[in-house]
Amino acid sequence: MPSPPLTVTFLGSGTSTGVPMIGCDCAVCASPDPRDKRMRPSLLVTVRAPGEEERHILVDTTPEMRLQALRAGIGRVDAVLVTHTHADHIFGMDDIRQFNWKHQRPMSVYGTEETLGHLRRTFDYCFKETQTGGGKPQLVLESFEPYRPFELFGVTVTPLTVLHGRMPVTAFKFGDRFAYVTDVSTIPGETRPHLAGLDTLILGAVRYEPHPTHFSLSEAVEEAQGFRPRQTYLTHLSHHFRHASVDADLPTGVNLGYDGLAFAVPGAGGNPQ
Repeated sequence: MPSPPLTVTFLGSGTSTGVPMIGCDCAVCASPDPRDKRMRPSLLVTVRAPGEEERHILVDTTPEMRLQALRAGIGRVDAVLVTHTHADHIFGMDDIRQFNWKHQRPMSVYGTEETLGHLRRTFDYCFKETQTGGGKPQLVLESFEPYRPFELFGVTVTPLTVLHGRMPVTAFKFGDRFAYVTDVSTIPGETRPHLAGLDTLILGAVRYEPHPTHFSLSEAVEEAQGFRPRQTYLTHLSHHFRHASVDADLPTGVNLGYDGLAFAVPGAGGNPQ
């Protein structure tokens, strides 16, 4: 059964500090261009199956999750996927309770066993009988194994492993046409075939200079050109990149992402193995 079409929205495209950075008056941090205002990295994936109610998948819960949801007009989230548990990717998890209250149900949160174990420790109050009255998010933790696809609202989601320095991070492939690869400095050989020939790839690139735990701009562009997607958007962007000038110099088919950017992904094949 083919996967339904998707709409993907950048909720945040910035690095762990966000842009502008606290205490910085550089040209990018002071830029009036809204594309240079970058919240921490997160996505909303909207599933538009014909004849079905729209479903919304949130990838990571950043410290600005509340602001991102308000800006994007998000009134519903049906599931959360977690790439890894650094602060810039999970510290908005408490705001999930707004969706618990609105829809009167717990939220399924998907991650590796290691990721879920970290979430249990970081948000231990969510899993204790402490207060009543909805004062904490209601989370149902759902584990997956890398490279073992699972179905979510008719979409085949394939978790892939990349390395953030020496830390494993989960990249996500949706159907067979779109993948999201955020904090990354190495793409293992087992992951590479899954990223070839996509319609759209989102790939992290933090700065111009080499970095121990992230791709530089040139490394990300080289990887994108090797995978040959129709379109690549770069994310996890620091204040080193002024959108207008950097984007204009990138190769055809490679662009900087920016907060609020949305694009469509055609319906795609692919079913769990």
